[in-house]
Amino acid sequence: MLKWKKDYLTGEGIDDPEKIKNKLDAGKYVYGIYLLTLSDNPSNLFEIIPAAMLLQKSYYRICPEIIGMAKGKDEALEMVRSLVQETYVQR
Repeated sequence: MLKWKKDYLTGEGIDDPEKIKNKLDAGKYVYGIYLLTLSDNPSNLFEIIPAAMLLQKSYYRICPEIIGMAKGKDEALEMVRSLVQETYVQR
């Protein structure tokens, strides 16, 4: 079972986030979905992971907590950009 943030973010291109989440939790492939996680590497803030990586059982077990999902890499990059910008503006 994957670890999900309680109120995870979803991109505008995601039609039914609960359905996609259930498929990913079941270990099924979902085309074109990218997941946002906080990075385990102290040099990075976030990681953008293609959902296809979860098909590898070893990666599925060690996947960090998921904080968001996006349809496509461009949308995932935009979500990270907006998260970082929002954080800096609040400070």
